Amino acid sequence: MKGDDYMQGRHFWTHFCCGLVVGGIWGAWICWGLFDSRLAFIGCTVAIALVFAFAVGYWGDPLWRRLLDWWGW
Repeated sequence: MKGDDYMQGRHFWTHFCCGLVVGGIWGAWICWGLFDSRLAFIGCTVAIALVFAFAVGYWGDPLWRRLLDWWGW
C-alpha cells in the first residue's frame, strides 16, 4: 500500500476497529449508572464508541500512547 493516503489505508481501519472495541467498553462503563432506559444506555455507549473509534483512527499511535499513559499502563 505504498503511496496510499493514511485515511484510506490499512492503519486507519486497524486503529478504528481497536478503538471501537475499547470505546464500547469505556462507553458502557461511563453510561452504566447514568441511564435507567436500556435504549438510552445503548445509544450513549454507541455514540462514545464511535467518537472514540474515529479519534484513534485519525490520530493513531500517538493517541494510544497518551491514553495508556493517562490510564497508568
